[in-house]
Amino acid sequence: MSLIVNHLKNLTEKETQKFLVIYYLVGIAGFLVPFTRPLFELLIPLSVVINLGLLMLFHKPHNRLHTLVFIGVALFTIAIEAIGTKTGLLFGSYFYGPSLGFKVFDTPLLIGANWLVLIYGATAIVRSFDVLKKWVPFSAAALMVLFDVVMEPVAMKTGMWGWAHDVIPLRNYLMWFIVSVIIAGIFELLNVKTIRPVAAWLFGVQLLFFLVLNIFL
Repeated sequence: MSLIVNHLKNLTEKETQKFLVIYYLVGIAGFLVPFTRPLFELLIPLSVVINLGLLMLFHKPHNRLHTLVFIGVALFTIAIEAIGTKTGLLFGSYFYGPSLGFKVFDTPLLIGANWLVLIYGATAIVRSFDVLKKWVPFSAAALMVLFDVVMEPVAMKTGMWGWAHDVIPLRNYLMWFIVSVIIAGIFELLNVKTIRPVAAWLFGVQLLFFLVLNIFL
């Protein structure tokens, strides 16, 4: 265990980027081969945990404020999703499948980690462009909606979640935008730093992953 901890402490951004590319390329291949797809669906929770772990490994500074904000984001999004699944009033009528692991109130706990990784990455990306960083909450939210448009069909095919009558309502994208504006706005208001290289790669490789599967799955 100590060897693993020491290796993680010495892990560089380039090594992490290489790992992410290989990991998600293997994932694409695994999902596209019918024989291996069930196994790779079982590995989805592990991927979410790895993504969160890498994000937190490279995030700086590690202080009480940032920790509280990240926990708050996870709890807030879990609560929003739980309300959404129970009532159908927020995102539309949908349900979570087995692929995202353990659920509370029919909502996977890992969905909070997934929201955090994605909105952190989207915020980090838009903050690096002068034309976008003036309107970070809205530009990050727009990037999140783009991600969701690409992700939704794949999520339905891989057992992550499903929609009533297999129809994705427009209000789903509206809620993605609103929730993302709130979270990115909190990042801005509280001056929560977003470390770009690894966060951007986490966002980018996942976007590529879902885009390829959207085309070929």
